[in-house]
Amino acid sequence: MPNILMNNRRTFLGSLAYLSSNFLTGCNEKIKRAGPYTGKEINIFVYAGGHEQTMREIFVPKFEKTTGAKVNLHPGWWEGLAKLKTAPANNPPFDLMICDATQGYPAIREGLFAKLNLNNIPNHKNIYEPTINNWVFKEGHGLTYPDSVMTLAYNKNLVSEEPSKWEELIKPNLKNKIGLYSSFYLSLFTFACMKAGSENRHGTAHEMINNNLEEVLRFARNYRDNVKLWWPTSNDMILALANKDITAGNMHSPEYIKALREKNSLGANVPVKDRAFVQVFWTIPAESKNKELAEIAINELFSDEIQLEFCRRGSATSILAVAETMAKEDSFWKSIYPHTIDQFNSLQYYPYDTYSKNWKEISETWDRTILRKG
Repeated sequence: MPNILMNNRRTFLGSLAYLSSNFLTGCNEKIKRAGPYTGKEINIFVYAGGHEQTMREIFVPKFEKTTGAKVNLHPGWWEGLAKLKTAPANNPPFDLMICDATQGYPAIREGLFAKLNLNNIPNHKNIYEPTINNWVFKEGHGLTYPDSVMTLAYNKNLVSEEPSKWEELIKPNLKNKIGLYSSFYLSLFTFACMKAGSENRHGTAHEMINNNLEEVLRFARNYRDNVKLWWPTSNDMILALANKDITAGNMHSPEYIKALREKNSLGANVPVKDRAFVQVFWTIPAESKNKELAEIAINELFSDEIQLEFCRRGSATSILAVAETMAKEDSFWKSIYPHTIDQFNSLQYYPYDTYSKNWKEISETWDRTILRKG
Protein backbone atom coordinates (compact mmCIF):
# COMPACT_ATOMS: atom_id res chain seq x y z
CA MET A 1 0.00 0.00 0.00
CA PRO A 2 2.75 2.54 0.87
CA ASN A 3 4.52 1.69 -2.44
CA ILE A 4 1.29 2.32 -4.34
CA LEU A 5 0.81 5.63 -2.57
CA MET A 6 4.41 6.58 -3.25
CA ASN A 7 4.08 5.67 -6.93
CA ASN A 8 0.82 7.59 -7.19
CA ARG A 9 2.48 10.54 -5.52
CA ARG A 10 5.41 10.40 -7.98
CA THR A 11 3.00 10.10 -10.89
CA PHE A 12 1.00 13.05 -9.63
CA LEU A 13 4.11 15.21 -9.10
CA GLY A 14 5.48 14.21 -12.50
CA SER A 15 2.20 15.09 -14.16
CA LEU A 16 2.12 18.38 -12.28
CA ALA A 17 5.67 19.21 -13.41
CA TYR A 18 4.79 18.31 -17.01
CA LEU A 19 1.67 20.47 -16.96
CA SER A 20 3.54 23.32 -15.31
CA SER A 21 6.31 23.11 -17.90
CA ASN A 22 3.84 23.17 -20.76
CA PHE A 23 1.93 26.01 -19.19
CA LEU A 24 5.08 28.08 -18.78
CA THR A 25 6.23 27.24 -22.30
CA GLY A 26 2.88 28.31 -23.64
CA CYS A 27 3.07 31.54 -21.68
CA ASN A 28 6.58 32.19 -22.97
CA GLU A 29 5.42 31.61 -26.53
CA LYS A 30 2.59 34.07 -26.02
CA ILE A 31 4.98 36.58 -24.47
CA LYS A 32 7.43 36.02 -27.33
CA ARG A 33 4.74 36.59 -29.92
CA ALA A 34 3.00 39.39 -28.08
CA GLY A 35 3.13 42.81 -29.68
CA PRO A 36 0.97 45.61 -31.02
CA TYR A 37 0.43 43.70 -34.28
CA THR A 38 -0.04 40.18 -32.93
CA GLY A 39 -2.23 38.21 -35.34
CA LYS A 40 -1.24 40.33 -38.34
CA GLU A 41 0.78 39.08 -41.31
CA ILE A 42 2.93 41.12 -43.64
CA ASN A 43 4.02 39.94 -47.10
CA ILE A 44 7.35 41.33 -48.26
CA PHE A 45 8.90 40.96 -51.71
CA VAL A 46 12.69 40.56 -51.46
CA TYR A 47 15.50 39.82 -53.89
CA ALA A 48 16.39 36.13 -54.02
CA GLY A 49 19.82 35.11 -52.82
CA GLY A 50 21.92 37.09 -50.38
CA HIS A 51 19.30 39.76 -49.77
CA GLU A 52 16.67 37.17 -48.92
CA GLN A 53 19.08 35.35 -46.62
CA THR A 54 19.90 38.51 -44.66
CA MET A 55 16.23 39.42 -44.39
CA ARG A 56 15.39 35.93 -43.15
CA GLU A 57 18.24 35.67 -40.67
CA ILE A 58 18.38 39.23 -39.33
CA PHE A 59 15.25 41.24 -40.07
CA VAL A 60 12.46 38.66 -39.68
CA PRO A 61 13.17 37.43 -36.13
CA LYS A 62 13.75 40.94 -34.80
CA PHE A 63 10.66 42.41 -36.47
CA GLU A 64 8.41 39.54 -35.40
CA LYS A 65 9.61 39.83 -31.82
CA THR A 66 9.10 43.61 -31.75
CA THR A 67 5.70 43.76 -33.44
CA GLY A 68 4.16 40.33 -32.91
CA ALA A 69 3.35 40.20 -36.62
CA LYS A 70 4.22 37.23 -38.83
CA VAL A 71 6.52 38.00 -41.77
CA ASN A 72 6.17 36.15 -45.08
CA LEU A 73 9.09 36.71 -47.46
CA HIS A 74 8.54 36.31 -51.21
CA PRO A 75 11.91 36.03 -53.01
CA GLY A 76 12.29 36.84 -56.68
CA TRP A 77 13.70 39.34 -59.17
CA TRP A 78 11.97 41.40 -61.80
CA GLU A 79 8.85 39.23 -61.73
CA GLY A 80 7.75 40.90 -58.50
CA LEU A 81 6.23 43.90 -60.26
CA ALA A 82 4.63 41.64 -62.87
CA LYS A 83 2.82 39.83 -60.05
CA LEU A 84 1.73 43.14 -58.58
CA LYS A 85 0.37 44.37 -61.91
CA THR A 86 -1.64 41.22 -62.60
CA ALA A 87 -3.10 40.90 -59.08
CA PRO A 88 -6.64 42.10 -58.30
CA ALA A 89 -6.61 45.85 -57.68
CA ASN A 90 -7.74 45.54 -54.06
CA ASN A 91 -5.67 42.46 -53.19
CA PRO A 92 -1.95 43.00 -53.90
CA PRO A 93 0.35 40.01 -53.27
CA PHE A 94 2.77 42.14 -51.24
CA ASP A 95 2.51 44.76 -48.51
CA LEU A 96 6.08 45.93 -48.96
CA MET A 97 8.49 45.62 -51.89
CA ILE A 98 12.09 46.23 -52.68
CA CYS A 99 12.31 47.68 -56.17
CA ASP A 100 15.04 48.96 -58.47
CA ALA A 101 14.88 52.16 -60.50
CA THR A 102 14.64 50.45 -63.89
CA GLN A 103 11.26 48.95 -63.05
CA GLY A 104 10.30 51.20 -60.21
CA TYR A 105 10.19 54.48 -62.10
CA PRO A 106 7.54 53.29 -64.61
CA ALA A 107 5.60 51.60 -61.79
CA ILE A 108 5.49 54.86 -59.84
CA ARG A 109 4.13 56.69 -62.86
CA GLU A 110 1.47 54.00 -63.23
CA GLY A 111 0.28 54.72 -59.69
CA LEU A 112 1.17 51.29 -58.31
CA PHE A 113 2.63 52.58 -55.05
CA ALA A 114 1.23 54.43 -52.04
CA LYS A 115 2.70 57.64 -50.63
CA LEU A 116 4.78 57.08 -47.50
CA ASN A 117 3.88 58.57 -44.13
CA LEU A 118 7.34 59.53 -42.86
CA ASN A 119 5.98 59.98 -39.33
CA ASN A 120 6.01 56.19 -39.16
CA ILE A 121 9.59 56.07 -40.50
CA PRO A 122 11.61 58.30 -38.14
CA ASN A 123 14.84 56.51 -39.08
CA HIS A 124 14.73 58.27 -42.44
CA LYS A 125 16.24 61.24 -40.59
CA ASN A 126 19.44 59.24 -40.08
CA ILE A 127 19.91 58.65 -43.81
CA TYR A 128 22.59 60.77 -45.42
CA GLU A 129 20.84 63.28 -47.65
CA PRO A 130 22.59 62.66 -51.02
CA THR A 131 21.25 59.09 -51.11
CA ILE A 132 17.63 60.34 -51.00
CA ASN A 133 18.14 63.50 -53.03
CA ASN A 134 15.88 62.36 -55.85
CA TRP A 135 12.27 62.66 -56.98
CA VAL A 136 11.31 59.18 -55.76
CA PHE A 137 11.86 60.17 -52.15
CA LYS A 138 10.93 63.83 -52.47
CA GLU A 139 7.51 62.93 -53.89
CA GLY A 140 7.01 60.29 -51.18
CA HIS A 141 6.98 57.16 -53.36
CA GLY A 142 9.76 55.25 -51.65
CA LEU A 143 12.89 55.33 -49.54
CA THR A 144 15.91 55.09 -51.85
CA TYR A 145 19.38 53.86 -50.99
CA PRO A 146 22.58 52.73 -52.74
CA ASP A 147 22.98 49.00 -53.12
CA SER A 148 25.52 47.40 -55.46
CA VAL A 149 28.45 49.41 -56.82
CA MET A 150 29.78 48.67 -60.31
CA THR A 151 32.88 46.57 -59.65
CA LEU A 152 35.85 45.82 -61.89
CA ALA A 153 36.36 42.06 -61.43
CA TYR A 154 39.22 39.92 -62.68
CA ASN A 155 41.13 36.67 -62.26
CA LYS A 156 44.52 37.44 -60.74
CA ASN A 157 46.14 34.47 -62.48
CA LEU A 158 45.21 35.70 -65.95
CA VAL A 159 46.57 39.26 -65.79
CA SER A 160 50.18 40.40 -65.69
CA GLU A 161 49.10 43.57 -63.91
CA GLU A 162 45.86 43.87 -61.97
CA PRO A 163 43.50 46.29 -63.76
CA SER A 164 42.51 49.46 -61.93
CA LYS A 165 40.72 51.45 -64.66
CA TRP A 166 37.70 50.63 -66.80
CA GLU A 167 39.44 51.50 -70.10
CA GLU A 168 41.80 48.58 -69.54
CA LEU A 169 38.93 46.29 -70.60
CA ILE A 170 39.24 47.51 -74.21
CA LYS A 171 42.94 46.77 -74.57
CA PRO A 172 43.74 44.49 -77.53
CA ASN A 173 44.99 41.71 -75.25
CA LEU A 174 41.49 41.41 -73.72
CA LYS A 175 39.58 41.11 -76.97
CA ASN A 176 36.98 38.35 -76.60
CA LYS A 177 38.09 37.82 -73.00
CA ILE A 178 35.78 39.99 -70.87
CA GLY A 179 32.37 39.50 -69.33
CA LEU A 180 29.70 42.20 -69.06
CA TYR A 181 26.23 42.14 -67.56
CA SER A 182 23.56 41.56 -70.21
CA SER A 183 21.37 44.40 -68.85
CA PHE A 184 22.24 47.78 -70.31
CA TYR A 185 21.60 49.88 -67.20
CA LEU A 186 24.96 48.66 -65.85
CA SER A 187 27.00 47.72 -68.90
CA LEU A 188 26.20 50.77 -71.01
CA PHE A 189 27.56 52.80 -68.12
CA THR A 190 30.64 50.55 -68.11
CA PHE A 191 31.18 51.43 -71.76
CA ALA A 192 30.76 55.11 -70.88
CA CYS A 193 33.50 54.70 -68.24
CA MET A 194 35.75 53.00 -70.81
CA LYS A 195 35.14 55.87 -73.24
CA ALA A 196 35.78 58.53 -70.61
CA GLY A 197 39.00 56.84 -69.55
CA SER A 198 40.28 56.28 -73.08
CA GLU A 199 39.82 60.03 -73.72
CA ASN A 200 41.51 60.92 -70.42
CA ARG A 201 38.23 62.33 -69.13
CA HIS A 202 37.75 60.27 -66.00
CA GLY A 203 34.71 61.33 -64.01
CA THR A 204 32.57 62.28 -67.02
CA ALA A 205 30.71 59.01 -67.70
CA HIS A 206 27.41 60.38 -66.35
CA GLU A 207 27.78 63.49 -68.45
CA MET A 208 28.48 61.43 -71.56
CA ILE A 209 25.32 59.34 -71.18
CA ASN A 210 23.16 62.32 -70.27
CA ASN A 211 24.42 64.56 -73.08
CA ASN A 212 25.88 62.26 -75.75
CA LEU A 213 23.94 59.03 -75.52
CA GLU A 214 24.34 58.17 -79.21
CA GLU A 215 28.11 58.46 -78.97
CA VAL A 216 28.22 56.06 -76.02
CA LEU A 217 26.02 53.57 -77.88
CA ARG A 218 28.31 53.84 -80.90
CA PHE A 219 31.34 53.25 -78.68
CA ALA A 220 29.66 50.16 -77.23
CA ARG A 221 29.02 48.79 -80.72
CA ASN A 222 32.66 49.37 -81.68
CA TYR A 223 33.97 47.40 -78.71
CA ARG A 224 31.32 44.73 -78.32
CA ASP A 225 33.77 42.14 -79.75
CA ASN A 226 35.84 42.41 -76.60
CA VAL A 227 32.94 40.72 -74.80
CA LYS A 228 33.00 36.93 -74.66
CA LEU A 229 30.26 36.54 -72.05
CA TRP A 230 27.11 38.59 -71.56
CA TRP A 231 26.41 37.24 -68.11
CA PRO A 232 22.79 36.96 -66.95
CA THR A 233 23.44 36.34 -63.22
CA SER A 234 26.23 37.08 -60.77
CA ASN A 235 26.87 33.35 -60.31
CA ASP A 236 27.49 32.96 -64.05
CA MET A 237 30.11 35.71 -63.96
CA ILE A 238 31.80 34.40 -60.82
CA LEU A 239 32.04 30.87 -62.24
CA ALA A 240 33.37 32.13 -65.57
CA LEU A 241 36.12 34.08 -63.81
CA ALA A 242 37.00 31.28 -61.42
CA ASN A 243 37.11 28.73 -64.26
CA LYS A 244 39.33 31.06 -66.34
CA ASP A 245 36.76 31.25 -69.13
CA ILE A 246 37.11 35.03 -69.06
CA THR A 247 39.76 37.36 -67.70
CA ALA A 248 37.87 40.39 -66.38
CA GLY A 249 34.66 42.40 -66.55
CA ASN A 250 32.00 44.21 -64.56
CA MET A 251 30.19 42.81 -61.56
CA HIS A 252 27.66 43.49 -58.77
CA SER A 253 29.53 44.11 -55.53
CA PRO A 254 27.51 42.27 -52.80
CA GLU A 255 27.71 38.85 -54.41
CA TYR A 256 31.29 39.41 -55.53
CA ILE A 257 32.50 40.35 -52.04
CA LYS A 258 31.37 36.91 -50.86
CA ALA A 259 33.17 35.25 -53.78
CA LEU A 260 36.38 37.15 -53.01
CA ARG A 261 36.39 35.72 -49.50
CA GLU A 262 36.11 32.19 -50.87
CA LYS A 263 38.29 32.28 -54.00
CA ASN A 264 41.84 33.64 -53.68
CA SER A 265 42.26 33.77 -57.44
CA LEU A 266 39.67 36.54 -57.80
CA GLY A 267 40.45 40.24 -57.55
CA ALA A 268 38.45 43.45 -57.62
CA ASN A 269 38.74 47.19 -57.94
CA VAL A 270 36.24 50.05 -57.88
CA PRO A 271 37.66 53.15 -59.58
CA VAL A 272 36.47 56.06 -57.47
CA LYS A 273 35.94 58.37 -60.43
CA ASP A 274 32.78 57.40 -62.29
CA ARG A 275 31.71 55.18 -59.40
CA ALA A 276 28.02 54.31 -59.84
CA PHE A 277 25.50 52.56 -57.65
CA VAL A 278 22.32 50.62 -58.22
CA GLN A 279 19.42 52.62 -56.81
CA VAL A 280 16.90 50.49 -54.99
CA PHE A 281 14.04 51.57 -52.80
CA TRP A 282 11.48 50.19 -50.39
CA THR A 283 7.95 50.99 -51.42
CA ILE A 284 4.38 50.01 -50.50
CA PRO A 285 1.80 48.78 -53.03
CA ALA A 286 -1.07 51.23 -53.27
CA GLU A 287 -3.79 48.83 -52.11
CA SER A 288 -1.91 47.21 -49.22
CA LYS A 289 -4.11 46.74 -46.18
CA ASN A 290 -1.06 46.77 -43.91
CA LYS A 291 0.41 50.16 -44.85
CA GLU A 292 1.23 51.25 -41.32
CA LEU A 293 2.90 47.94 -40.52
CA ALA A 294 4.85 48.17 -43.78
CA GLU A 295 6.07 51.64 -42.83
CA ILE A 296 7.19 50.33 -39.45
CA ALA A 297 9.08 47.59 -41.32
CA ILE A 298 10.84 50.20 -43.47
CA ASN A 299 11.79 52.04 -40.30
CA GLU A 300 13.28 48.85 -38.86
CA LEU A 301 15.19 48.17 -42.07
CA PHE A 302 16.91 51.53 -41.70
CA SER A 303 17.90 51.01 -38.09
CA ASP A 304 21.63 51.04 -37.43
CA GLU A 305 21.55 47.41 -36.31
CA ILE A 306 19.92 46.03 -39.47
CA GLN A 307 21.96 48.26 -41.78
CA LEU A 308 25.21 47.10 -40.19
CA GLU A 309 24.26 43.45 -40.72
CA PHE A 310 23.57 44.12 -44.39
CA CYS A 311 26.98 45.79 -44.67
CA ARG A 312 28.66 42.79 -43.08
CA ARG A 313 27.13 40.70 -45.85
CA GLY A 314 28.50 42.87 -48.67
CA SER A 315 26.04 45.76 -49.12
CA ALA A 316 26.50 49.52 -48.99
CA THR A 317 24.58 51.71 -46.55
CA SER A 318 23.00 55.14 -46.68
CA ILE A 319 23.67 55.85 -42.99
CA LEU A 320 26.99 57.62 -42.40
CA ALA A 321 27.46 56.38 -38.82
CA VAL A 322 27.00 52.77 -39.94
CA ALA A 323 29.40 53.28 -42.85
CA GLU A 324 32.04 54.68 -40.50
CA THR A 325 31.67 51.65 -38.22
CA MET A 326 31.88 49.21 -41.11
CA ALA A 327 34.93 50.94 -42.57
CA LYS A 328 36.76 50.24 -39.31
CA GLU A 329 35.76 46.57 -39.43
CA ASP A 330 36.55 45.74 -43.06
CA SER A 331 39.29 47.34 -45.16
CA PHE A 332 38.00 45.96 -48.46
CA TRP A 333 34.46 47.20 -47.76
CA LYS A 334 36.04 50.57 -46.97
CA SER A 335 37.87 50.59 -50.31
CA ILE A 336 34.74 50.25 -52.46
CA TYR A 337 31.87 51.90 -50.56
CA PRO A 338 31.32 55.50 -49.39
CA HIS A 339 32.05 55.98 -45.72
CA THR A 340 33.02 59.65 -45.37
CA ILE A 341 31.08 62.89 -45.76
CA ASP A 342 33.01 63.77 -48.93
CA GLN A 343 32.34 60.37 -50.48
CA PHE A 344 28.63 60.52 -49.66
CA ASN A 345 28.42 64.03 -51.11
CA SER A 346 29.79 62.75 -54.42
CA LEU A 347 27.70 59.55 -54.50
CA GLN A 348 26.01 58.89 -57.83
CA TYR A 349 23.50 56.32 -58.97
CA TYR A 350 23.37 55.06 -62.54
CA PRO A 351 21.85 57.69 -64.88
CA TYR A 352 18.33 56.31 -64.44
CA ASP A 353 16.47 59.45 -65.50
CA THR A 354 18.18 59.42 -68.91
CA TYR A 355 17.58 55.69 -69.19
CA SER A 356 13.91 56.17 -68.36
CA LYS A 357 13.41 58.92 -70.95
CA ASN A 358 15.12 56.89 -73.69
CA TRP A 359 14.27 53.38 -72.58
CA LYS A 360 12.76 52.08 -75.82
CA GLU A 361 15.53 53.48 -78.01
CA ILE A 362 18.34 52.22 -75.78
CA SER A 363 16.74 48.82 -75.25
CA GLU A 364 16.18 48.19 -78.98
CA THR A 365 19.70 49.33 -79.92
CA TRP A 366 21.25 47.32 -77.10
CA ASP A 367 19.43 44.10 -77.97
CA ARG A 368 19.81 44.41 -81.73
CA THR A 369 23.31 45.77 -82.25
CA ILE A 370 25.31 45.27 -79.06
CA LEU A 371 24.19 42.01 -77.46
CA ARG A 372 24.04 40.76 -81.05
CA LYS A 373 26.15 41.96 -83.92
CA GLY A 374 23.42 43.65 -85.98
